[in-house]
Amino acid sequence: MEDLPDDPVVLRGVVQQLLETIGSLNGKVADLQQQVEQMVRRVYGRSSEKWDPNQGLMDGVLAHALEQRAALPEVPEQAAPVKIEAHTRKVTPHGRSIFPETVKHEEIVIPVPESERVCPITGQERPVIGYEISKKLDYRQAELTVKVYKREKRGSVANAEETGVVTAPPPEGPVAKGLLDNGLLAHLVVSKFVDHLPLYRQEKIFGRLGVALSRQTMADNLMAAAVPLQGLTDLIKAQVLANHTVHHDDTPVDMQTEGLHKSHHIKETRLWVATVPPRDGPWTYFEFTTSREGRHVEAFFDDYHGNVMSDDFAGYARLDPDCVQRLACWAHARRKFFESKDSRPAEAAEMLERVRLLYKLEASVDPGPEHDLQRFRMRQDLALPQLLAIKERLDAWAISVLPKSPLGKAVRYALNNWSRLIRYVEDPRFPIDNNAAEQTIRPVALGRNNWLFMGSEAGGRAAATYMTLLATCKRAGVNPSEYLQDVFGRIMSHSTHKLDELLPGKWRPLSARA
Repeated sequence: MEDLPDDPVVLRGVVQQLLETIGSLNGKVADLQQQVEQMVRRVYGRSSEKWDPNQGLMDGVLAHALEQRAALPEVPEQAAPVKIEAHTRKVTPHGRSIFPETVKHEEIVIPVPESERVCPITGQERPVIGYEISKKLDYRQAELTVKVYKREKRGSVANAEETGVVTAPPPEGPVAKGLLDNGLLAHLVVSKFVDHLPLYRQEKIFGRLGVALSRQTMADNLMAAAVPLQGLTDLIKAQVLANHTVHHDDTPVDMQTEGLHKSHHIKETRLWVATVPPRDGPWTYFEFTTSREGRHVEAFFDDYHGNVMSDDFAGYARLDPDCVQRLACWAHARRKFFESKDSRPAEAAEMLERVRLLYKLEASVDPGPEHDLQRFRMRQDLALPQLLAIKERLDAWAISVLPKSPLGKAVRYALNNWSRLIRYVEDPRFPIDNNAAEQTIRPVALGRNNWLFMGSEAGGRAAATYMTLLATCKRAGVNPSEYLQDVFGRIMSHSTHKLDELLPGKWRPLSARA
């Protein structure tokens, strides 16, 4: 009890955290008890699920005992019970209608039956005085269209045969002599990397539509279509590295490799994401590498001067400290203490509450650049004292806890990264955590559970190209299908000096350009 914090606000939060931990542990105990009962029943009980009718007699005895207990006079209480109001969740109405104006509306008039149109008194036809209107959202199955391009050919006129024959140019697209048009290419990309539909599933969907489109054909076209887009992803990378702060993170992905006798093996590769804070734009860049070596981090941030928010991966230690200043993530530090709540609930609950108060302070100021001065003063006046109190508790626990215990590891992680954890109070533009990168890379985990692995290094690089454009589209609020279909039709003839016009953050659809 002497080790509890003196601050009433922190102490109240610690109690709440402990109550939640106790509730979670009680739930785990109940689940484990149920599992033990099921195992005992399987080992020693009857395998038959027949119900013994004599059990009904026991149920009657238990019901009678409960009735007798309820009939006993209640012992008067010494004090009036405190009335505790039940917490009710506020129900907010749904903000978005499922009938947006952007969806095509069709009016279907349902006439009154012939037998009821004539007035039974006058014999005249009833006049239409209005309509009872109701709306229903319908779905029409996707439709494939074969576009037959007829390129006009014109010959020479009389007495000018030397001019030869002229032919209209082929339709623009990223795949020379490709079988798939731009709209279908955009659909394949969005279906795989946004909706997480692997190509073998899309192959079955097209089969239901009567088209035998093999996954190999789709894969070849997607890999070829990604090559011309490399210039756009290079521009996005430049936008990311031009920012004063960069979020950086990585996640594993499997890649299929070919061994001896054409046998296939699975190798773990990496997808890296680099993005800017949401306040600085939508720019997000993905990179594919065949390993998680520190040299990849060093190569990406070569010639970069700024701040990098990342985890504690050893590869970031290779960055030049004179050029790159590192920031540490409070979400990572908090996670370590959350993992120790079962072994040391009191200390873990206290630290979780202290970190929650840091985030509460961050939420009290709007994230926009116009509030930078207010955010800086808040961090210096309110957050910095709380950080110093956290450091004091960490130093005290570091002496008493076992280094290899969950709490010891959490304390050591926080102390080892302390100088980077508190740097965010120095500049109002600095983020408190690396959630911007983690939220961007999280869909990759969902995707790899569906498409399982990359087919090759070229496939991994193509996937990184598409993920770069799609993630930037998402943060820019751009429809990825419309964007890719338009860019596929313009990328081959667009001027390289004006390539930035096709970036998701600057792109405008055809209607807006007109």
